[in-house]
Amino acid sequence: MPASAAIPAWLPLAILLAPVLTAAFLLACGRRAGHWGAWLSVAMMAACFAGSLAVFLGGLDQGHWLGWHSSTVAWLAAGTTSATPGFGLSLGLQLDGMGALMLMIVTGLATLVLLFSTWYLHDDRDYPRFFWMFDFFCFAMLGIVLSDNLLMTFICWELVGLGSYFLIGYWYDKPAVADDTFYQGMKAPYATGIIESKLSPGDAQLKAFVMNRIGDFGFLAGIAITAWVVAGWCAASGHPATHLLSWDTVFAAVADGAFAKASFAGLTGTDLLTLAGVGIFLGAMGKSAQFPLHTWLPDAMQGPTTASSIIHAATMVAAGVFLVARVYPMLTPDALLVVSWIGAMTCFIAAVIACTQWDFKGVLAYSTVSQLGYMMLGLGAGALAGGLGAGIGHLFTHALFKCMLFLCAASVIHACAGHQDLGRMGGLARRMPITAGVTLVGVLAICGLPGFSAFWSKDAILASAQVAAQQRGGLAWIPYALGLATAGLTCYYMMRLWVRAFLGPERDHHVTHHAHDPWPRALLALLVLAPFSLQAVWTGSLNPFATHSWLDHLLAAPSAGLLSMPGAVLPSPALTEALHHAHVQVMIAASVLLVLGAGTALVVFWWLPARGIDAAARLRQLPPFSWAWTVSARLWGIEYLYDALFVRGLGKGAGRGLAEVDLGTPERLARLDGGGSRQTEPDPPSLDGAIDAGTRLVRWIGSAGNALQSGRINAYVGAAALVTAVLVALALVG
Repeated sequence: MPASAAIPAWLPLAILLAPVLTAAFLLACGRRAGHWGAWLSVAMMAACFAGSLAVFLGGLDQGHWLGWHSSTVAWLAAGTTSATPGFGLSLGLQLDGMGALMLMIVTGLATLVLLFSTWYLHDDRDYPRFFWMFDFFCFAMLGIVLSDNLLMTFICWELVGLGSYFLIGYWYDKPAVADDTFYQGMKAPYATGIIESKLSPGDAQLKAFVMNRIGDFGFLAGIAITAWVVAGWCAASGHPATHLLSWDTVFAAVADGAFAKASFAGLTGTDLLTLAGVGIFLGAMGKSAQFPLHTWLPDAMQGPTTASSIIHAATMVAAGVFLVARVYPMLTPDALLVVSWIGAMTCFIAAVIACTQWDFKGVLAYSTVSQLGYMMLGLGAGALAGGLGAGIGHLFTHALFKCMLFLCAASVIHACAGHQDLGRMGGLARRMPITAGVTLVGVLAICGLPGFSAFWSKDAILASAQVAAQQRGGLAWIPYALGLATAGLTCYYMMRLWVRAFLGPERDHHVTHHAHDPWPRALLALLVLAPFSLQAVWTGSLNPFATHSWLDHLLAAPSAGLLSMPGAVLPSPALTEALHHAHVQVMIAASVLLVLGAGTALVVFWWLPARGIDAAARLRQLPPFSWAWTVSARLWGIEYLYDALFVRGLGKGAGRGLAEVDLGTPERLARLDGGGSRQTEPDPPSLDGAIDAGTRLVRWIGSAGNALQSGRINAYVGAAALVTAVLVALALVG
């Protein structure tokens, strides 16, 4: 039975609108919403998850998801006459297997995070405000998942940015950490890297806004190029252009070679398609915090930890990866190569930084950046190498265990009275056994221990990257090598986090002596998430070395032809064999790196300290480890570089230059404000000075006119007589 018939037309629309309607209601209620408003949000999101589950099951047919498409609503029409239909932009909803599963993950995780937040934020003074912001944020992400066209995706894309702006700046009145007494007393003695005077919730939300606008410039450019090419193709081929940017129309134009028939700025064919694809990918780079637009995401930790759990798991940062997978038919081999390189650099740079982070949330933040890079590395490998399924598979598995890890972080931070320094924790496993156990499950999952989810999804990415490197050759081996190195670093920094927080003696009794597991409803959220870190949930097999998954069928092209994905193309037998060998080789290599990385962390942070040896402190002073530690702890110097170039350099310098061109020197501005010293020299030229000179000229002309038009008859008669006398004299002389 077609999925469109099995799924009620109103159900996906209700799932989309329920969060925004709830947000509007809670916003209208304000502080009166209180705790009942929070529980209303939980109930609403739980209902959305139930609806998403019904949608998912309704579309299944023998392991495949058939696809679903709602009727569209015309939003803008132009060029329509009695003879020609013109073109139009529409709004509509559409789902394939990837979107249907994403719908469940977003609503399911949102339900659990909201449930956890009813405990975590129960004594916060702005408690009701968090829930309407959260609901709005989820509405925007659901819009991206359900959108049936590129324009609606961009609209919801911007709404996701607005929602994240709200959540990151939730504690908008907190000062910069340089002026925060609690932070200064909490941070590790060796803390470095961040510019403390420019780190606060207000600064963080502004930074996220600006850096995402940089990416969105490319996104808009990609949309504009696509719309122009597709409109020309529709006019030439007779294809209806009433839904110009719908996925069906765009992908049909790409498949028909529309870009080969167009030319823009000297580019045509695959070059033009590459330009459009890379432009859209630039938007994904901003939203998914890819190098060099990654620095906003760690700063976003200034928001509540529960907000971080949804931002870092299944909504904002996942939107970029989801977008790349959605526009996959538009990505040429050159565009995929760009995706692969950016993903590889991102995952390695962020993993190196995570190795020296001193606070619990900081490690998880850079871990998220690194894992997003992994996903992009997989997608960049190409569909035939298995990259599409691997990248999306890791998006799904990572969403669940990373959300769980952030909730565990919230539990630990709450138990430690707001302290986040791993160096002051220790021994928490005795006081928080359930939280410690669940955190360990998440750590083993992200490390890729056989039997846990990332052993399947992360290794699938590395296998795809290896096959892609074999096909491309040359420098294409570098992204694969960076991805492999990141696997070892991931095991090191995640095991370091767990050991420092939960094992060994209490290093600061003042911080940990009141620690305990959270309330039952918060524990429920953790325990529900924990089983999804197991590999069997995703592969459907208890064999940890199984490489096939039910996701392979789910992500295949829908039978109805909606959202046709290149992943439906069957690889050659030789490529299949190469991919199989790559899986075996990567499993061996990743297992060795897991032992080396996790083993090093256990030795350095548990075994040696138990014998009175502070190996970490010694290594920080011993070259070449001290050099590597400096590079990592100072975040590769990227923050300082951006501050020097764009904030203090281009920002203040250009601003000062424009101010002087517009308003003149600071001394002139001081005089205009009624202060400053007495003017002894003329002001240099400026736009404001030119305007003032113009006003003075007009005033002088007006004064002269006033003098000539005094209203006195004798003056007018005298002037007329004088002019007459002069004219007569000139006539006589002539």
